[in-house]
Amino acid sequence: MIIRNAHCALPGEEHLLKRDVRIEGERITAISTHLEPKASESEMDANGLELFPGAIDPHVHFDEPGFTHREDFAHGSMAAARGGVTTVIDMPCTSLPPVTTVANLKEKLAAIGQHSVVDYALFAGVSGNHLEQALAGDMAALAPYVVGYKCYFVSGMDTFTAVDHYGFGRAAAKAAELGRLLLLHAEDAGIVLPATKAMHERSNLEGREASWDDYVDSRPESSELAAVAGALASAGKQAASVHIVHVGTASAAVLAATGLPGTPGGSCETCPHYLAFSREDFADKGSSLKTAPPVKGREQAEQLWRLLEDGSIAFVTSDHAPAPEAEKNTGSPWTDYGGIPGTGTLFHYVYSQGYKAGRLSLQSFLRAVSGAAAARYGLSERKGALAVGMDADLVLVDPKAKHVVKGKDLLSKGTITPFEGMSLDGKILATLVRGRLVWDGRKKGSLPGLEAAKGTATNPEAATPGEHATADSIVDGIASDGRIVAPLGHGKQLTWGYR
Repeated sequence: MIIRNAHCALPGEEHLLKRDVRIEGERITAISTHLEPKASESEMDANGLELFPGAIDPHVHFDEPGFTHREDFAHGSMAAARGGVTTVIDMPCTSLPPVTTVANLKEKLAAIGQHSVVDYALFAGVSGNHLEQALAGDMAALAPYVVGYKCYFVSGMDTFTAVDHYGFGRAAAKAAELGRLLLLHAEDAGIVLPATKAMHERSNLEGREASWDDYVDSRPESSELAAVAGALASAGKQAASVHIVHVGTASAAVLAATGLPGTPGGSCETCPHYLAFSREDFADKGSSLKTAPPVKGREQAEQLWRLLEDGSIAFVTSDHAPAPEAEKNTGSPWTDYGGIPGTGTLFHYVYSQGYKAGRLSLQSFLRAVSGAAAARYGLSERKGALAVGMDADLVLVDPKAKHVVKGKDLLSKGTITPFEGMSLDGKILATLVRGRLVWDGRKKGSLPGLEAAKGTATNPEAATPGEHATADSIVDGIASDGRIVAPLGHGKQLTWGYR
């Protein structure tokens, strides 16, 4: 197939360039100002449209197995594809059992089965209640199957407890020895736990119900900064193998990137909600905005944008972690579930409010949504760029159209999003994963030449596009402006060094 006349986001170029792109099988095989068609080769004219490498979302909680009332790989991966994400990396902690051993990992892979429509990799976990076993052998045994390890300095999960600073340093050394990263949820228990107690006492003393200010004040900026400093100090010379997830505090991001005196820096990520919102927005958004860490003061967002542009923040992730209405809206900021359905809005938000708004250059945008994550997690041989030899993971965007976020159209199990009603520049017309059309957002009859392959997981020969079967249910892949047209199971597992 040839995609003709697309305005392409090519590596190293300052602006989009009008090019023809040839896809053969799963890969991009040619990019040129003009390609002569081969015999029987299909062609699609993408004049006026923009073509980007598929986004990589390296921080999702698809909750399978164990918490599938919140999310699963079928819904989560469809939400990703609908939003231009072609590869996700799933976290180890929100599974039962958590991914801390090879046996647990194999149980997770069996549960995922043939459910994903996008490619995926996995993280393993280093939990405080399993630290010695992890260091003695489980981290090494898991290394061939995963692209990194995740741990917490403060955790509310009995099945995945926090590590202390000393344990973190030991785990960082082991991760570096194995050629993998150690990821950290960086909020310091020495601040968060007493601050949480103090905020409970504050509302009681003032004779009022708990407020969103109480929740935000229980997890202050200082808790992120202290956690990053502790992590880097504990890792020492191995700090380059440390990656800080979902940073919401600019000073913590700077420290993560630059390091402490005498030690190297690591890397960090932020999320769209930290770029879009502030603590003042809880008055309107309520529990739809609750995450951990929480969004902070209004001044943080613009600082985070600048750090994303200059590369101090390596990339953007969603921290996708939805929950049903009953868990999101319990009546108290303390018990409302923390997490949002973010994978479907990640690319679109950063495209609109970063690249199109002029906050991010083209190359900074490409690094933030695809290239840097591919490089950091050992996938860059085939993922993360629109270039010859790479997987044909592509996103076709109409830059003149608008897209309004609607939770009911995300295709996730979670529909409660703080981005509800937000109007964003551009509309995703198509998402391709390894050359196959997965999300089709075209108007009927438009852009001929880009055709969906036939079949679904249950009937490869003839089935209804948008309707997909898992072992125990039919999954609806239809939104008001498009549908999933690839079968569940098109997505495949990736490991470090994927080629």
